[in-house]
Amino acid sequence: MQYKKLSLLFYSLLFTSLTYSQIKYENIYFSSPIDFPIYLSGNFGEIRLAHFHAGIDIKTQGVIGKRIYAVEEGYISRIKVSVNSYGKTIYVNHPNGYTTVYGHLSKFNSKIDKLVKDIQYQNNEFEVNYFPDKNDLPVKKGEIIGFSGNTGSSEGPHLHFEVRETIDQIPINPLLFNFDIKDNIAPVLYSLVIYPLNENSKINNSKKIAHLKLEKKNGYYSLVDTNHIYLSGKIGFGIEMYDYLNNSKNRCGIYTLSVFVDSLLIYNHSIDKFSFYETGYVKSHIDYAEKTKSKKTIQKTFIAPNNNLSIYKSIQDRGIYVFSNDTTYDIKLVATDVSGNKSELIFNATGQLNDGTIPVVNVPLDGEFMNWDTENIFEDDEIRIIIPERSLFDTLYFKYSKSKPMRKAYSNIHHVHNKYTPLNKSYSLSIKTIDLRDELTDKVFIAELVEDDEINPIGGEVINGHIVCEAKTFGDFIVLADTISPEIKPLTDFNNLSDKKIKFLITDDLSGIKSFNGYIDNNWALFEYDQKNDLLFYILDSDRIEQKIEHELELFVIDNNDNILTFYKTFYW
Repeated sequence: MQYKKLSLLFYSLLFTSLTYSQIKYENIYFSSPIDFPIYLSGNFGEIRLAHFHAGIDIKTQGVIGKRIYAVEEGYISRIKVSVNSYGKTIYVNHPNGYTTVYGHLSKFNSKIDKLVKDIQYQNNEFEVNYFPDKNDLPVKKGEIIGFSGNTGSSEGPHLHFEVRETIDQIPINPLLFNFDIKDNIAPVLYSLVIYPLNENSKINNSKKIAHLKLEKKNGYYSLVDTNHIYLSGKIGFGIEMYDYLNNSKNRCGIYTLSVFVDSLLIYNHSIDKFSFYETGYVKSHIDYAEKTKSKKTIQKTFIAPNNNLSIYKSIQDRGIYVFSNDTTYDIKLVATDVSGNKSELIFNATGQLNDGTIPVVNVPLDGEFMNWDTENIFEDDEIRIIIPERSLFDTLYFKYSKSKPMRKAYSNIHHVHNKYTPLNKSYSLSIKTIDLRDELTDKVFIAELVEDDEINPIGGEVINGHIVCEAKTFGDFIVLADTISPEIKPLTDFNNLSDKKIKFLITDDLSGIKSFNGYIDNNWALFEYDQKNDLLFYILDSDRIEQKIEHELELFVIDNNDNILTFYKTFYW
């Protein structure tokens, strides 16, 4: 009995030190970047398609144009305008060693806006990546630096806000910096996943992955299915869970996760900060196959050999536990958010002794093993694949096949392993072209076939009858040709320009839009591109074009295979 009390005390002290010692660890108080209550639609470390979210997404009441303020004095160190990512973005360096980032802005303040527009006209280019000198653009705490928007890859009006260490630009969890954000909602746990990790492993005498639903009773989560669990061999756990904040229905990411087996801590992660170069490891941190199939985010608590995420704080045997004794194990998973709200899953499992037989491993004859820490090359008469070392997260049994295309193509369909296996780095993919005429050499590209007969254009260059590209995923690949120019659809009534905007819809169904340029009276004009909506627009600028006369407009849109379409129109303004 005394031992049990000491064990519980040790567990309590250990969990407290792992979880709460890092909360609010910075004695720094930034002011709010907005002038209304902060509600979040996304938080730091939330798992996105293939990366961790590097900031917080602040709701702007569903509208564009809210004033955005510098949270501390400093100077603007970078201004970026891009068609994707954060869109219109400001970076501010502060004397305390941190940089704050303000993304998806609709526009900058008047001083910055003029500077950016001058740069765009000087370079004849919409995109900007400008680094002002330290003394060029000082800002005061609470100064308006821009206005909220929906530019870049944003899926709705909001402010993307980050805090980074200035010296290395490593993002830090902004919720550690004392912002007034209400959160008294504990993480919600949805399902437990148990993985057999080698040939000897079994879950209830089965080698299949087990998905178990959870329910909350008396303050703790437990398994809905009350049947006992029997585990044998090397076992890993995963959990589907999300965090929620007050006044928001958006699913957010948790802050810490710990796993204990009989009070032994075998796994702990804490999302305080991470480097941008490592965020791709998220594809190994989650059950990538499950994410691809069902869109569910299962966070694994066992670590692949080539998963080098820095969020892992305390790990024993890579989070893998060997169940070999014929005894009952007490298992506990604990998830917390930054505010200290905690949820616990508690269940029991019985270990099963291995029967001593050596499992028969049936190795198929249609593939080959590839080690994660060596270069791997696969080739046949129509394909060559070079996978650099450490591109794989773990050793795999690589499979390949090919089939005839169902559409006009210049290769067979090449089935490169499967789309459910993640990659850490890109690899070289070379495909032999079939019946490719010389005049199409510059018009073909490799495309990945996705659901519903959609394609994801990748590109490539024809070399000695093969087209070569860098691919980032496994999947089904084919060589297609794009000889069709992009489409330009005017959305403006040129007889009524009262809104001072000229708008077009520009699309390309195959290789995608590469570039665009507009000219008014033979002078370059600043057309802005909203890529997610295929919208290209120009705001009539009386400082740059003369009013009350007729003008000539020329618009050139080019796709990634250099097919070009020109639009010409005269208009009076």
